[in-house]
Amino acid sequence: MMKSANGTKAEYHKQSFTVNGVIAAILVFIVVFVPLWSVNIPPLIDYPNHLTRQYIIANISSSDYLKNFYQVKWSATPYLAMDAIVPMLARFVSVETAGKIFLTLTLLLMALAPLALSRVLHGRVTPIALLGLLFIHNSTVSLGFMSYLFSLGFALCLLSLWIRLRENRPWFRLVIFPVLSSLLFFSHLMGFVIYALTVCAYELGCHIEKVRSRIPRAPLFFDSAQRINLVSFGLQFCVPSVIFCIYGPSLEILVAVSRTTYGGIWRKLTVLAETFSHLIPPYSWTLDRILYIVLPAGLIFLLATRRLKIAKQMLWPLFAILVSFFVIPCEWLGGYGADHRLLPAIGLILAGSLCPRAGPGKSWQVAIGLIALVIAVRVTAITVEWRKADHEYAEYIRSFGSLTKGSKVYYAIGNAGHAIPRRRPKLFIPCLAVMKKEVYVPHLFTSANVPGLPLRYQPDYERLHMFRPGPFFQNGQSPNWKVFVPKYDYFYLTDERFFKDPVPKQLVPIYRGSHFVLYKNAR
Repeated sequence: MMKSANGTKAEYHKQSFTVNGVIAAILVFIVVFVPLWSVNIPPLIDYPNHLTRQYIIANISSSDYLKNFYQVKWSATPYLAMDAIVPMLARFVSVETAGKIFLTLTLLLMALAPLALSRVLHGRVTPIALLGLLFIHNSTVSLGFMSYLFSLGFALCLLSLWIRLRENRPWFRLVIFPVLSSLLFFSHLMGFVIYALTVCAYELGCHIEKVRSRIPRAPLFFDSAQRINLVSFGLQFCVPSVIFCIYGPSLEILVAVSRTTYGGIWRKLTVLAETFSHLIPPYSWTLDRILYIVLPAGLIFLLATRRLKIAKQMLWPLFAILVSFFVIPCEWLGGYGADHRLLPAIGLILAGSLCPRAGPGKSWQVAIGLIALVIAVRVTAITVEWRKADHEYAEYIRSFGSLTKGSKVYYAIGNAGHAIPRRRPKLFIPCLAVMKKEVYVPHLFTSANVPGLPLRYQPDYERLHMFRPGPFFQNGQSPNWKVFVPKYDYFYLTDERFFKDPVPKQLVPIYRGSHFVLYKNAR
């Protein structure tokens, strides 16, 4: 009878894990695919700028107009995820489709990261790991930092693979991990740093546990598996670094290294306190605000009452990322908000590391059902908001037909506040005119303002690109009309009512949208 009861219980657990795996797969599909493939242009602030850059890289060899304005120079720099993948895909599909495929891969890697961590750490996907799916559409995604986010998901999935294989198949590790870590390095430097920190911290924690269990203790003794891991470390982190040192450093990168702003300890503490509001930005105003109050309070309560535990071996990686958050400058390597970008890493690692102390039961099934419901409601809210933005962007797309091919187009956005709107951002939407009319637009992300990117302006147009301020004008600022009007053929002005100075009379409106006006320079 005892064997029969145990067999029945084991069968129940097996069926439970199978059902939970199916639920997890469905939720990953919903989170990753539904909002993204329901719209033409995902409303992510930097994404139109990135997509325009991919169009230029993919088509510059066959376009005299693009060659006149832009140039492409490749180098071995660690920011190439999107620039390498999208133009390659664009050989087979449109650039728009290739961009969405890249976004899909990015969100999929991020969604799988906490689930993979939970599986290798606890032997199953826990309900808390499913909570990590709520963090996929976070504020960093809204900003559109796509190459970094791709590298973040890649790094955390690679960390899970390392944990899974660290004690077996040594020669496989020696071969495959240097290759994968090199690909990660060239995807984005920050993702590579996150992977290096977490793997080294994980191995340090494991080594300390082994030392404590030895009699007598020998802190500097490494067994054969640890020696192989040390060799793998050397190959993983030295090979891409050597390639970069030989082929990659440039004057722009060296200048960017010198441009750092720390931001202050109080700012760090404030940003850290707002982690959950960063992980769950408001799409459904009520639900999301309830979540980023209830979730941290609930997790603290469950940890305090010992109903929830953190995988012991993940305490060191979490500590390493937290220390890095306080150490890393606010502005680093030409990018502002570098420390902000670590918040999704903290959230996803934490979700994958947490596990209920009790085994699977009815309460676990109820928790999974509740989490699935919350995820479905939030994804619905995101999809509705993205479709509203897509409708607004359609006006811009229609207006591109009024432009002359190969012309020069300036754009500016007025705003009464301090921050760029994130729910339906329009900051870089006019950049998409390049994809329709192969025009010149300023403010594209190039190697001059983001070190290491392959796209550059031609020298004559680089100077025009560097005119500041713009394109975002706030608190009564206005474009310098005396500088800009003689140099451009067309002007996209969004919310121009917030400009202090009126639009010059030589600019004639030729297209009016609900939020913008397209002007043609009569001279």
